[in-house]
Amino acid sequence: MQVTIPDDAGLQNQAIAAGFATIEDYLVELIERDAARVAIQQGIDDYKAGRTQSFDQFDAELRREFGFEPRT
Repeated sequence: MQVTIPDDAGLQNQAIAAGFATIEDYLVELIERDAARVAIQQGIDDYKAGRTQSFDQFDAELRREFGFEPRT
């Protein structure tokens, strides 16, 4: 994805204040941070809706999927 950003000293100042050398690095960090927040919120929503499974169920499915021996 390509984003065009106007030459804005304010954004450059924000990037520098946040410890980034470039606006691009700053924006990449913000996008990645937002993606992490979305993933966490999806997990919380799933938990609240009861869309969960025990670790033992997860472990058994994962072992079957990848051909590992069942846990004893």
